[in-house]
Amino acid sequence: MIAYVRLAHLDSKGDRSGEAEFRYDRYPDKIERISRNDVSFVRKKGKKWIQSDDWGETGEPAEPEALKLIQVVISYADLPLRTKGESRDRSQGAVVVRVADQRKTKEGDEEIVFEQGREHQKPDLNYPKYTFFRYKDADPDDVVLSEFSGPVYESGGGKVQLDVRYDYLVAVKMEAITPEPSAPDKNASDEKAAEPTMGKSASLPPPISDKIYTFAQIEKQKAELKDKIVRIEIRYLLGEPSDLLGDGTQRYIVKDTSKGATPYGQVAFPREGLEKMGLANDPHREGPFTLYARVHVFPEKKAAAICVAIGTHVAVENRKATYSW
Repeated sequence: MIAYVRLAHLDSKGDRSGEAEFRYDRYPDKIERISRNDVSFVRKKGKKWIQSDDWGETGEPAEPEALKLIQVVISYADLPLRTKGESRDRSQGAVVVRVADQRKTKEGDEEIVFEQGREHQKPDLNYPKYTFFRYKDADPDDVVLSEFSGPVYESGGGKVQLDVRYDYLVAVKMEAITPEPSAPDKNASDEKAAEPTMGKSASLPPPISDKIYTFAQIEKQKAELKDKIVRIEIRYLLGEPSDLLGDGTQRYIVKDTSKGATPYGQVAFPREGLEKMGLANDPHREGPFTLYARVHVFPEKKAAAICVAIGTHVAVENRKATYSW
């Protein structure tokens, strides 16, 4: 999950002051990060918070004041997910939840805004609003909280305007697939086999189309996309990679360039690919950049995955494609 948190103190008239913005990344059982401006704090599983600008690879222990701030940010990011809210003005009557807005996105997905109002609302007051997101082909109850906006009470009794936008990480299973060499490759001489590949792959099927697929679309269309090569566009790589095969192949959690509620997946990059894309030693690992990858489906688990990325460029001839970095 990624939460973009904006806070502002509210006076008795509802005017804002002292605004601050934070970003909170949380990848269960792996790593957490809080960043504001150019300062980031990271906590790996089982470790303590450190100030770090490279996702916890290096850094110094967080100061006590920073630790207090970290806990405040986390509590505000989690507040809309864990509580129904609090109302202290009894003169307004009971809490009443209303549909404030219902709209379609350009992609045909649906956003529903609920207002947590009161029986006797005051027209000049701001009431909490929850925005839920649902894909156009999803079940009626298959929704996620994408935004929250409204006043909340702080520990001292004052009010804070809290605005949070959520991006969610969807865990998917993945398996690296190494394509079998074609017949001519198997019969090639030892001398030819020893020649450098110049970063090109063995002959593979061409991409299923020129369309850029999102991770959400891949999951929904996994039956049709099984073992196909698709084009994906990545905004940035997240967190700490894992060595998938023990050979330098790095598996990352990545975010695509879509603006949907679930723009996350997992992609494994060969070392050569990371180096040629300039990502091997880049702590930020930001795009956008386009690459080609193969979709694999686990029949017994009914889960979709992106296999090892195979290149950023493709050349097609006689219905065969050669991918390169």
